[in-house]
Amino acid sequence: MKYCIAILVLFISALSYSQEWRDSLSVARQAYKKKEYKKALDYYRSAQKKAPENIDLSDEMGQSAYKAREFEQAEKIYQQSTTSKKDKDAKARTYHNMGNSRMQKKDYQGAIESYKESLRNKPNDEETRYNLSEAIRRLKDQQNKDKKNDQDQDQNKDQNDQNKDQKNNNKNQNQNQNKDQNKGHGNNNNQNNQQDQNKGDGQNPSRLPNKSVERMLDQLMKAESQTKRKIGGQKGQSDSTKSGKDW
Repeated sequence: MKYCIAILVLFISALSYSQEWRDSLSVARQAYKKKEYKKALDYYRSAQKKAPENIDLSDEMGQSAYKAREFEQAEKIYQQSTTSKKDKDAKARTYHNMGNSRMQKKDYQGAIESYKESLRNKPNDEETRYNLSEAIRRLKDQQNKDKKNDQDQDQNKDQNDQNKDQKNNNKNQNQNQNKDQNKGHGNNNNQNNQQDQNKGDGQNPSRLPNKSVERMLDQLMKAESQTKRKIGGQKGQSDSTKSGKDW
């Protein structure tokens, strides 16, 4: 009796647990139809945790993440589910969807690898072939753009270096010109000083030699003596005339 009751409890629990993941799955699908993709993704995850091991909801989870524009999450979901896929068509579809997620992330090299893997499992899939060619085209455009940006950066760097060199050259030229000007002013100052010295020499007449001075003094003294004698002689004559007159 107790054994039967235990089995009944387990059965009821299993039914209840089974009903929970089914309810979560139902809500997830309803949310997806309403384009509530983030809500749908949450319920899909909840349903997957509670679902039996043989239940794989990865495709629906990945699609919900993709529609919610959570491309990183979508890529991870598809990448994890590739190991559980046994059928080639299922693998091809999973790799195709993973390639689409990488395209949205602008991971064109990764998208190319995913599309190629998809075609290995389903070679005649035209949609995958088209997506592969588009991924290759975008990768080339990206590489050309990156190359052009690198060239522009190099040119800008070279231009900046040239401008810097030109600026330094101009600065050095200005410094040299200032030095030359200062040097020229120094020469002018020397010339002006020399001129001032010459001018001063002109204002102060050069001294006569000592002999010339003595000679001039002698001549002046002789002239003065002659003048005195002449004056003295005239005075003597005048006095003798006066004294010799008889009144």
